[in-house]
Amino acid sequence: MKNLESGRSMVEMLGVLAIIGVLSVGGIGGYALSMRRHRANGVADTVSKYALVAYNHCQQRMLNGEVDSLENCTFENTPYFVDSGIGNMPSGLGYIAFSGIAQDQETGSDTVYFEAYFEDQKLCETTGSIAGSECEKKYTNKTPTVEFKIKREVF
Repeated sequence: MKNLESGRSMVEMLGVLAIIGVLSVGGIGGYALSMRRHRANGVADTVSKYALVAYNHCQQRMLNGEVDSLENCTFENTPYFVDSGIGNMPSGLGYIAFSGIAQDQETGSDTVYFEAYFEDQKLCETTGSIAGSECEKKYTNKTPTVEFKIKREVF
């Protein structure tokens, strides 16, 4: 007797669909992780730009005689950073706060300190791993926070 049927069986089709499902779940998870890392790199880049603006602003204030050292430089005018041309905050980031500048005469470098406050806990953790710092829940509202320490060489 001659077999007139051809094609794939239902079991073979279910196997192919199962493999596609497993690969899709892995792909979606990988995409979500890469997007979170992309956003975290955007936050780290933005904070680095803010650090450069803050450092240059404090150096200018020191040269003008407004402060006696970089360590005594503060920012009462937070909109200064908004007007500096850096741009908008990355999504998931609440705001960035300037903490101060520490001078190290022995190594010839200064460290600019910032704290970044996040709306998203996972973004905070990812950014913390990039910045080499821990994501901590600080203050009374337990806001996820990462402290950035950005070194600047003194020439």
